[in-house]
Formats: sequence, structure tokens, C-alpha cells
Amino acid sequence: MKTTLWGQRICISAATVVLLMLAAARPVSPAIKNIAVVMSSGSKIEDVQLSELVKLCKGVQKTWIEGKSFTLVMTDPGTPEMHAPVQKLFGMTPADLKTALAKLNESRTLVKIVGTDADLLRAVSETPGAVGIVDVYSINSTVRVLRVDGKLPFDVGYALKGN
Repeated sequence: MKTTLWGQRICISAATVVLLMLAAARPVSPAIKNIAVVMSSGSKIEDVQLSELVKLCKGVQKTWIEGKSFTLVMTDPGTPEMHAPVQKLFGMTPADLKTALAKLNESRTLVKIVGTDADLLRAVSETPGAVGIVDVYSINSTVRVLRVDGKLPFDVGYALKGN
């Protein structure tokens, strides 16, 4: 009986070690980045309503209230950190947005996809009326953060925060 009990303890210990090893080997999902909406530092716009931003992104509204053409600059919409902003701004998945881009950009470039955050900041600073969706830790002095519904990226209830 003591031998059986000793064997059971060894089996339970071995099973525990295996489960811990499997749990440790499981890939960790990437952290959600804090995303900001940025515009050229020379812009007079400081705050935008999410509903207006959605209309601009979907092409329903073509220009800002002040008359400048709207362009959205973003990195690959298929990356995990872009999932929440794409869903909230376009009402579709990143895969669906990639398909819809041709139609959105039919008459002029409404959505511009760039390779890096540095490219995004450069494009936003050089394109009148352009906004970018970027990681807050990439922001430099060529752009400024727009409030969305009166809130900044670290504020509670910020509209473009990931789940």
C-alpha cells in the first residue's frame, strides 16, 4: 500500500511538472498598445468626436469642417494593436478593411498604409488634413495628439483603447 501511495505521488508530481512546462511554453499574446490619433503640429484642430472620425474614415464625410481634405495614415491594419481602432473607426475587421481599401481609395487616397510609425509621423506632418493612428510612445514633435470625444489615450474611457 505504501508503494502504491508513493507511486501515485510521483505520478502526480510528474504530471504537475509537465503541466507547468506546457503553461510556460504557451505563447504570450502581445500587449495592447496605447493608440493615439495624431495630426500635424501646425493644425488648429484639438478635439474630434468619434462619430465625425468614423464618417471621415468611411468616406461619408470627405473634408474637415475647416475644408481640408481628410486622409487617414496607419500602419498595417492586420496587426493586433490595430484591431480595436479598425473595428471602432470602420466597423469591420482588419481583413475586411484590407478588402475595402480599394473602394475607399477609388477617387483619391483616403486611407494610406505605411510601413513604420516613423513613416506615419512623416506622412501626417507633411499632408494637410491628415491624421494618423499610432502608438503613443512613437509620437514626436512633428505631430500632436488629438482628443477623441474630449479624452486623451491614457484617460479612462478613451474611445480607441483596445479591449
